[in-house]
Amino acid sequence: MELDREEILEALKRVALSSPNDAVALALAPKDAYVKSLDLWGVSEFKVNSAGAVEVKFADRVKAIGLLLECAGGGEDGMNALLNALEAGEE
Repeated sequence: MELDREEILEALKRVALSSPNDAVALALAPKDAYVKSLDLWGVSEFKVNSAGAVEVKFADRVKAIGLLLECAGGGEDGMNALLNALEAGEE
């Protein structure tokens, strides 16, 4: 599978802005969750051990934002470009 720049940037954006709420809901009530509808972009690891304890590890959002900023050119101009792109994506 070949990804283009826009697909990679969109994936980074989803990781950077993903809310932990769905992962927490899944950890607390896994039988009630419909996984396909959950926002799990920010989850890097999800484990349930034999005793039923759940461990959730989240992606490094700061790193994802840093990569997005770097792709936007860095500096103040890059920050403005990144913020504009993120705002446009929310509409």
